[in-house]
Amino acid sequence: MKETGFFYGAMYVSYALTVAEGFIWFILGYFILGLSLMTNFLIITSLAFLLSKFNFKISRTIWIYIFYKQP
Repeated sequence: MKETGFFYGAMYVSYALTVAEGFIWFILGYFILGLSLMTNFLIITSLAFLLSKFNFKISRTIWIYIFYKQP
């Protein structure tokens, strides 16, 4: 049984995932594709919004596995 507030730490994992996704897209978009900063900003914002549900689920899964103890 998980205690109340167990998944508060998953917010930090979700934040790290979002930053990593944004950084990867920035490197790809700016240096490889040659997009402008404003275009990159709009794409990263859209990407963060579209992947928010995926990040929510995967961050909770990662957070559980950090504290999972094999019997």
